Amino acid sequence: MGTPAPLSTRVYEWLRAAILDVRIVPGTAVIEADVARRFGSSRTPVREGLLRLADEGLVDVRPQRGTYVARLALPRIAEALFVREAVECAVLERVIARADTKRVAVALAAIVEAHEAAMAAGDVRAGFDADTRFHRALVDASGLPGVWDVVARAREMHHRIRAIAVPELGSSRTAIAEHRAIVRALKAGKVEAARAAMSRHVGRNLVLAREIALRHPDYFEQAAASD
Repeated sequence: MGTPAPLSTRVYEWLRAAILDVRIVPGTAVIEADVARRFGSSRTPVREGLLRLADEGLVDVRPQRGTYVARLALPRIAEALFVREAVECAVLERVIARADTKRVAVALAAIVEAHEAAMAAGDVRAGFDADTRFHRALVDASGLPGVWDVVARAREMHHRIRAIAVPELGSSRTAIAEHRAIVRALKAGKVEAARAAMSRHVGRNLVLAREIALRHPDYFEQAAASD
């Protein structure tokens, strides 16, 4: 067995997952003493974990006031989606240029089926995993696997939107249909159709974000909620 992760790392990972999955909603105060009790620790590893989360923009540390889960911001989400659209559409062009594009499309179709099966079983976590695997597989097939770091960071900016939209808006059905449209375009070797399908798919996240801002304005920074 490997060496257990430092307690501060375990605190960080638990809080990070809870924030991204919106088990702790935006704007919530993070009480160091409560987290410390959960882990049976002093406050020191909790503070260390919170500092890492603050560096990632997931919590706001306010001197003399406390630490709060960072609220969402539509402008930053829009910027992340701009990056995703540009990169992932370019990725599709490289995939279609491959000699074995149809084989790639078959592998992607299997991931889509796994995504649909997970959601039908009510396994949201497995559904999110399949969604990530679909986009990761496309990037890997482009021959530029290092580009995934860029896409993953951009996806993380609106992960909480997806975490809210799937149960509240049933967004997974549309996402699965859009993935299928991308696969069909790849099989047919139609670059423009593939790009258009990806553009719709990525851009829909901003539509979802705006809908969620109307439903939950307290989850968003004031300027973003009134965008």
